[in-house]
Amino acid sequence: MKPRKPRLNEAQQRWVRDWWRALQPRAEGDEPIPGELTAMGRGERAQLRRCADADELLAQAATLLLAHRLVALNGERGPLPDNSLSYERMAWVAGVLANVKDDRRDGKSLAIHLGQAADAERPPMSELRFRAMLRGTAMQELFLHWRRALQLAGGKTDVARLADDLLSWQIDQGQSAAQASNGVKFHWAYDYYLSARDRAAAKEPEFNKEMSK
Repeated sequence: MKPRKPRLNEAQQRWVRDWWRALQPRAEGDEPIPGELTAMGRGERAQLRRCADADELLAQAATLLLAHRLVALNGERGPLPDNSLSYERMAWVAGVLANVKDDRRDGKSLAIHLGQAADAERPPMSELRFRAMLRGTAMQELFLHWRRALQLAGGKTDVARLADDLLSWQIDQGQSAAQASNGVKFHWAYDYYLSARDRAAAKEPEFNKEMSK
């Protein structure tokens, strides 16, 4: 299926990655961090991880640094106009991104990794839990689901893709059923269910494939 078109532009995606890198331990030879982010580090990451709601997240300088620059890079038709709702939406995103341990940079959604089982093992996230996440409507509930999903994926995902998906998820809330097939939840469901089936079919011996036709 054709991938969902991202809402964040390239400059915004780069800022998300730089912001996330600024929260990580630094090592010699690492790519330089933009000047305004150099004061951030593991302390800010720990504070974000302890936040339980949007009010606490919005009280963190790291959250405001993420959101303020994304708003500035938004452009005329971007998803983050200069208003309080944009800051609140990015606050929830910041609280999840702070729990990412490894930026895969593979362009794939978190849902692919949640439904991907190794050999005969169960997928990292059960179907019951995945469906509960898709049904969630209250932001506090979704925030807990998103954090839990990331934990089940070992904290590894594409940082920029996750930020775009979680922002889009919030924007999609309340849209009509006619627009549902363009939404993040539909694409996550496809990635969780059908991509797992496609991977299994790819590993199936050619003889079995012929017999099933």
